[in-house]
Amino acid sequence: MTPESLSENFCKKLADNAQLAAIFDFLPEIFFFAKDTEGRFVLANKALHQILGITFSSELIGKTDYDFFTASLADKYREEDLQVISSGKPLLDQVWLVPNQNNQLRWYLSSKSPLFGKDGTIIGVAGVMRDFDTAGAVLGPYESLSKVIAYIQSYYPQKIEISQIAQIAHLSTSQLERRFKKLFKITPLKYINQVRLHAATQLLTSTEDTLGNIAFDCGFYDQSHFTHQFKKAQGISPLQYRKNHSHTTARSAPKGI
Repeated sequence: MTPESLSENFCKKLADNAQLAAIFDFLPEIFFFAKDTEGRFVLANKALHQILGITFSSELIGKTDYDFFTASLADKYREEDLQVISSGKPLLDQVWLVPNQNNQLRWYLSSKSPLFGKDGTIIGVAGVMRDFDTAGAVLGPYESLSKVIAYIQSYYPQKIEISQIAQIAHLSTSQLERRFKKLFKITPLKYINQVRLHAATQLLTSTEDTLGNIAFDCGFYDQSHFTHQFKKAQGISPLQYRKNHSHTTARSAPKGI
């Protein structure tokens, strides 16, 4: 018997293949999930439940990234899923921004793999994530910018100059921009803007504060600048976003992103 057939026969004997997924509940530093080809969650471990702010699997199964994340983030997660589905190949060690249970944007290392049905067709995607605090040596190259990330997450409501954060990393401005873009596939300025927009989306759905106050609290120049940047990223105005999400249960406002 070949190793492949041995594995296949073993899996067929399982009363429920979810038993294998359940082992991830004993690995709290690993975030596991599986989705079907439509992007609907079908499995997830308890660690991922915490990130999403849910308690029971019934709150997750059948829902998509769009039910838990902003459209701009969900679009990127879905694009990556479709890449795995269309290629039929794993996508390893991708760096992603994901909000944690406190609505703080954190960097995670994500790997995804296609899931094949018995007829050989792809029926979904399985993935695992590790945050930067637990990913170990794999994230060595990123550690040089960890203080920069922490600074942005703490001080995004204030004016942040690129030269200022370059000094934190002991780099010139051009060196910081090159290294940041190489590692995170985004410029420092765009990351700062993304952090601010994420904070704004949380305030729009968890408070009744005015757009002007939200703009100020999230570090935008003024309400006009905030509205322009928000519409550019989300495709709709802040007021329309608030209206669209008024039916959802708001999470607590972010303490820091």
